[in-house]
Amino acid sequence: MNVNARQLQSFLRVAQLGNFTEAAEQLHMTQPSLSHQIRQLEHMLRIKLFERTTRRVLLTEAGKAFLPAAERILARLEKAVRDMHSLAEGQTGRVSFAALLTVGASLIPAAMASFQRQYPNVTLEYLEESDEPIYQLVNNGDIDFGIGAMPPQNDDIIFTPIYKDYLYFVCSPRHPLAKCSEVSWHDIVKNPFIAIKSGTSMRSLMEQGFAITHTPMQPVQTAIYQSTILGMVSCDIGVSVVPSSMKLMFERNDVCLIPIKERLYRDIGLIVAKSRPLSKAAQELVNVILQIVGENRSLLPRSD
Repeated sequence: MNVNARQLQSFLRVAQLGNFTEAAEQLHMTQPSLSHQIRQLEHMLRIKLFERTTRRVLLTEAGKAFLPAAERILARLEKAVRDMHSLAEGQTGRVSFAALLTVGASLIPAAMASFQRQYPNVTLEYLEESDEPIYQLVNNGDIDFGIGAMPPQNDDIIFTPIYKDYLYFVCSPRHPLAKCSEVSWHDIVKNPFIAIKSGTSMRSLMEQGFAITHTPMQPVQTAIYQSTILGMVSCDIGVSVVPSSMKLMFERNDVCLIPIKERLYRDIGLIVAKSRPLSKAAQELVNVILQIVGENRSLLPRSD
């Protein structure tokens, strides 16, 4: 006998409610039938998942350990069923995807709005993540695709570049470099520097910039979000660099964005799993994102 979806649903609902009667009602089954599903599951796993008290049903330690795995398995199964429905019905379904914060704040909203005007019956599930979580979500099959920086060498992922995201120097209007038409990393490193958190593609580019001048990077502050960096810069706490995709949403007069002579960049592109072709709906969303990027090319630096 194999573990089935009904058993997993029964386990998760009892774990959520802590009550067999309520769980049976929500699952539209009798309590004896629900108890039978749980007993079968425990038999298959060869371990007890619940302890019954006078008031509630509690997870055993084994049950607590099994809970996240059961949620993940059932979520993937439900996603597979949704994908099949989407393929069969064409204009309906669900697309789940993730993008870097800066891409999400600039390109993704316009793409989502355009897509949902064309496909109102397709549900979009969107996540904003940093680099590594996007790669993991794609690898694990938790999302259909990602939009982010080029991942490290990975035989399970296909990366298709969309545009080059160049670095721009950012300072307050009161800074001595604010009137420059272009700055060098040799100018930047002489100032108190605000860095993004470690382990991101942006942090790697910042470190590359300091390496050009053979100067160790010693930030005065470190932030998680680009918006926090801009806020600190506007208050003269220091200077920093931001990706050119920020230009697509840049309507501030309290900071200045200036091109950098040494043109460091990261490739932003489509991240998909090699083993899972995109559904029709997901491919249509990708096409809309590419269209939005094309419409905003004038705001992105040229690669020449």
